[in-house]
Amino acid sequence: MHNATLDDYFSYLKYLRSEACKYYFPVLMKVCTFDEVKRFKYSELLEINKIASFKLKKEIYEIFLRSSV
Repeated sequence: MHNATLDDYFSYLKYLRSEACKYYFPVLMKVCTFDEVKRFKYSELLEINKIASFKLKKEIYEIFLRSSV
């Protein structure tokens, strides 16, 4: 059961970082608002998505570090 939950969690995270969610991922990660996303040029949106991805990785590492302490 535990492995299935983790698999679902990581599958969902992969989906969030996919091309299909490029407009929503930064908003979900609270990097910017949806109104701001709509005004970005595509190259800026890619950079914002990188920032959101780094923020997600940081949060995942923090969760694992807290759970292992």
